[in-house]
Amino acid sequence: MRSAFASLLLAMALAQPVAAAAARPAATGARGSKPAGYRATLTHQADGSWLLDYRFRKAAPAWFFLRSFPKLDGSSWRAASWRVETPGVALERIGAYDVLRAAGGDLRRVRIRVTPYDRSLKADYSPFLKFSDGGIAVFDGHYALVPLHQVDAAARLPSDLNGVDVEILPATLAIRWSGQPLLARGVRTQGLARSDLRGEPGYVYAGPARVRETPAYAGIIDPQLPGWIAEELDGLTPRLFALYAAKLGQGATPRPMAMVAWGGGSEPGMSFGGSVLPGTVVMRIAGRQTVAPSAAIHTRLRWFFGHESAHFWLGQTVRYRRRAEAWITEGGADMLAIRALETLVPGYDPRPELQREVDDCVQMTGVGKPLSGAAARGDVRTNYACGATLLIAVEGARRQRDAGADLFGWVRRFIDAHRAEGHVSQADWLAAFDATVADPAARASVRRFLDEGVPDPVAFVDALFEACGVAHHREGDRILLGPA
Repeated sequence: MRSAFASLLLAMALAQPVAAAAARPAATGARGSKPAGYRATLTHQADGSWLLDYRFRKAAPAWFFLRSFPKLDGSSWRAASWRVETPGVALERIGAYDVLRAAGGDLRRVRIRVTPYDRSLKADYSPFLKFSDGGIAVFDGHYALVPLHQVDAAARLPSDLNGVDVEILPATLAIRWSGQPLLARGVRTQGLARSDLRGEPGYVYAGPARVRETPAYAGIIDPQLPGWIAEELDGLTPRLFALYAAKLGQGATPRPMAMVAWGGGSEPGMSFGGSVLPGTVVMRIAGRQTVAPSAAIHTRLRWFFGHESAHFWLGQTVRYRRRAEAWITEGGADMLAIRALETLVPGYDPRPELQREVDDCVQMTGVGKPLSGAAARGDVRTNYACGATLLIAVEGARRQRDAGADLFGWVRRFIDAHRAEGHVSQADWLAAFDATVADPAARASVRRFLDEGVPDPVAFVDALFEACGVAHHREGDRILLGPA
C-alpha cells in the first residue's frame, strides 16, 4: 500500500554522477533464459549485523564495486565493516576499487557478514543511516558490481569511470528484515524490499518511524534529534525553499523528503553530514557541541541546511556531467547558502565563511593540481572552496556592471540555459563566465586554473579578484577579503 511518501517520488538517483561510465549492456541469453548477471540478498540478523549473499550467473574470477569511495581517512569502509565468510574468497582494495576475488576459478556464491557503517564517505553516500529508535536506512547503490576477467585489471581502472566502457549487468538486491515495515521509493512493504541495481540508487528504510509532515518537507526524523535542531529544520527550510524558488525558478521537486539521523552527543565537536538525491535530502548530525544551541553552532547548522537545500537547484535541476566538474555544484551550493542566509537571517555575517572559502582554495591548489583534477585526487574540500572562490569573482564582475546585481541572477540564467537537458559542463560554466568577465587575461587564467593548475595560487586569486572588482588585499601568502 502506498504511503504519504508516494507523492514525493522517491526515485533516488545520484545527486551527482559518481560513475557515469559508458555502460555496455550485458548480452542476454536465448529467449526464456535468465540474463547473465547476479543477485544479491541483504538480510538483517538478530545481533544487528546483516548477511549479504551474492549469487553470480556470469563467470568471472573477480568483481569490483562500482561505488568504491573510501572513508574520510582514505581507507576502505568495506574492509573495515565487512567480513567474507565464503572460503577461498577475498575482499581487497585494488587501486581505487574494492574487489571481490576468488583464490582460483570463478566466483559463484559469496556470503559476507556486514556490520553497518554509518559514517560519511569521501564524495558518496553513507552506507547506512542509523536511527535511535532502531530504524535503519540502507543505501542500495553500494552493492552494484562489475565483472573483471583479470584481477589485476582493477589496478588500471581510473577513479573516474566517465567514458570507460564497463559491463553493467542485470542485477537485483533484495533487502530482508523479518517483521519490519520497509519503505523504498515511496512504497511500504512488509519484511522485503527489492532494488534494481542498474536503476536509480537510493535509501531503503526499515523501522518504526512515522512520516513527519511539514510545509517544506516530509520525512523520517530521528526521535532523539535535539529539539532545537528539529525546530530549526522546521523553521528555516520553508523559507530557504521559498527564497530559492523565487530567485532560481522551479526546483527539481516541490517538497522533498528528509531523512535526518542523530549520531549522538558523546563525541567531541560537531559533525554535519549530508547529501541530496532526487526528491530526498539525507542528513546525519552528531557531536557534543550540537546537543545545546550556541551562536556558532546555529550559524553552522543553518549553512548546512542552506547548502543541502541549494542542491535541489544546482545538483538536481541541473547536474554536472563528469566528477571532474563537481566544483560547479559544490561551490555553487556553498555560495547560494551564504547569500541565502545573508537574506533570511538577521545579523548573519557572511565574511567569515567567504574568507574560509578563499583561504582553503589558495592552500589546496598549485602547480600540477588543476581544479578539474580535485575529485580524482580525493581533494573533496577543494571542489567546494575553489568553486565558491570563482563565484566570488563572478559576483564582483557582475557588480562592476550593475551595482545591484547579485549571484542569484547569474545562477538563475545559468540554470535556465540548461534546464531542458538537465546537465551542465565545465564548457557551459566557462561560457557563462566569459559573458560576465570582460578581461581576457582573467578568462585565460581561469582556464589554466581548471585544466593545468597555476604556479602561484595567491597571485592567481589576487589578479582574478583585481580584474573582477572584488574588494581584497594581499598579506603575505593570504588574500583577505575587504579593503586594506
